[in-house]
Amino acid sequence: MLDLYNKKYSMQILKANIYAIKLIDILKTQFIDVTFAVKYILNQKYQLNEDDNLVSQDVLKYQTHITYEQLQKALQDYETDDDSIDNFETISKREK
Repeated sequence: MLDLYNKKYSMQILKANIYAIKLIDILKTQFIDVTFAVKYILNQKYQLNEDDNLVSQDVLKYQTHITYEQLQKALQDYETDDDSIDNFETISKREK
C-alpha cells in the first residue's frame, strides 16, 4: 500500500494504484499535473469512495500550482477516449 502522507510518488505509480487509494488523499499529499487531475481525480468512474466526490474547486484548493484557466482548458479538451488506464478487472487480477 502506498504511504501518500510520508512519500511522494510519480503519477505513473499513482495511476497504477488508482483503485486502491482515495483520490482526496492524492490531492492533499501528491504533486499532480492538470491532465492527471482531469483524467483521474475529476473523473467520476474513479470516484469510488464517499470522500472522492471531488470537483474543480477541490483541485484548485490542494494543487495550488494548477490555475483555474489551465483546469478549465483541460476539462474542455478532455476526451474520454483518451483514458489509457486498464479497467478495474485487469488491475485487480494483476500479480504484485
